[in-house]
Amino acid sequence: MNSGRRKFVKWIGLGLLGVCGLFVGSLIRNRLRRLKDEARPLELSLDLPQGVSFHGPVIVHRKGDEYLVISARCTHLGCIIDRMEEDRLVCPCHGSTYSLEGKVLGGPASRDLPLLRHRIQRKEKRIIIELPT
Repeated sequence: MNSGRRKFVKWIGLGLLGVCGLFVGSLIRNRLRRLKDEARPLELSLDLPQGVSFHGPVIVHRKGDEYLVISARCTHLGCIIDRMEEDRLVCPCHGSTYSLEGKVLGGPASRDLPLLRHRIQRKEKRIIIELPT
């Protein structure tokens, strides 16, 4: 291989390596940003409707002044539960069903939905929910 061709191949290789490095760096930066956002507590208004309401990664079941906060992440494969059928929480991916308290009623999930720690700030009319990391 002559010297000119070697230099050309070397520069192409270095260019591809640089592009791959930028791509991987972007993926890592986006994942770290997402993890940072998930580490923040979620704040919701206390003026939630009675019954079950869906808020992305959490499900809030309000009964009067009592708030039960459940993870919306299905324990089967991690899909976000965002619907209810006949007083049951239903996973949209594989059909696992849970009670309104997060207990497994039907598989393929075998574990209950985790209850999430939360605190109520009545003065500010907010509920602060600690999201799992």
